[in-house]
Amino acid sequence: MPIDNKLIDDAGKKYRQLTEWFYLCCLAIFFITIYINGTTMVDQITYFNKLIFLRIEQAVTLLVMGKIVLLDKYPRKLTIKLLLIFMLITYICYRARAYEPLFYTVFLIGAKDVDFRKILKLYLTFGIPIFIVSAWLALNDYILNLTLQRPGDNTVRIALGNYSPSDAAAHIFYFMLAYALLKRFKWNIPEIISGIALLICVYTLTATKLDEILIILILLLCAGGYKYAVKFIQRFSLKQVRWGLWIYAVINVMLPLMFNPNSRIWSIINTLSSARLFFGQVAYHDYAIPLFGQFVYQNGNGSIKPGEAYFFIDSSFVRALLMYGLVFFIVAMFYIISSIESNIKQRNYNLVIALILVLLSSAIDNHLWDMAFNIVFLGMFADVQSDNEIVGIENESNTK
Repeated sequence: MPIDNKLIDDAGKKYRQLTEWFYLCCLAIFFITIYINGTTMVDQITYFNKLIFLRIEQAVTLLVMGKIVLLDKYPRKLTIKLLLIFMLITYICYRARAYEPLFYTVFLIGAKDVDFRKILKLYLTFGIPIFIVSAWLALNDYILNLTLQRPGDNTVRIALGNYSPSDAAAHIFYFMLAYALLKRFKWNIPEIISGIALLICVYTLTATKLDEILIILILLLCAGGYKYAVKFIQRFSLKQVRWGLWIYAVINVMLPLMFNPNSRIWSIINTLSSARLFFGQVAYHDYAIPLFGQFVYQNGNGSIKPGEAYFFIDSSFVRALLMYGLVFFIVAMFYIISSIESNIKQRNYNLVIALILVLLSSAIDNHLWDMAFNIVFLGMFADVQSDNEIVGIENESNTK
């Protein structure tokens, strides 16, 4: 009896749709819980409990791991390697008492064959309403609306239901980045005007300088600068891109070590970075760089304890090195940089630029492994459509 290829193709398509639907449902549940868990709603609304939400996150992560092992068509040897990676990251996160990288790794690998545009739409569909509800509850005193002032600055900064004003600004940055990816960095005039208005509003409320600079970059890219950014990337070989990104990562972990509080120039840089260099140096002083992770006690806005000095590591690079260890830092940066190289080869420049913006943000923010903020990394394993036919830019030789 002859084999009907059409039936096989239809069965394969339905199977892929089913696994994609399963993953997106898990991602939606996980995203909602981890997002709410990062707001003051969980502290003040009845039936919202951090531990319950954490258990939900763990359960959904196990379901996605089941998808990877049982449903995704990975070769047997590769499946074993993935399980070993999960075990290693679990051990590292256990030592650090922080499991964000483990959750992210599972959802990252589980994104195989999932349409990345659907992931972005899901992120915006749930993320923006939660942000609006949280901000409304905070502004109307239903939940805690943290207000902060920087030393020597009378500007009042409000967190809009988040644990810091910087978190509120970071949410807006990642929302705008996700929307820019959906629109392939091409916005019309009303969208540009809306983006500028949002920028002004966010800066007025949060006074977060560094995230606002990144939002301005997104606006410039979407207003016509995207093609110039692509041409700029094409000027470099893959080897130059690779080493440039490694140097950038190393500089980020070295700056706090080089910081000299007695130097006027360093003091200015530290002030511009909202004392991130100072607290990074304190972290290096109090903790050695581990091989496989360690617990770093922090007293930040999300867990502020009266009578204790504020201490929080904002830079995702420094956090990765000190909290999760040298092995994790090297492996994570290797895969991120390799993904950027791979997408340059495939001419997926929209994802390349988004990944670079995430790395720029991670120098000042601690959200690199937090899926309530950064959803962009899922594009490294998900199904990303090449945008070369949309950009209309000839591919140049940058694959050396």
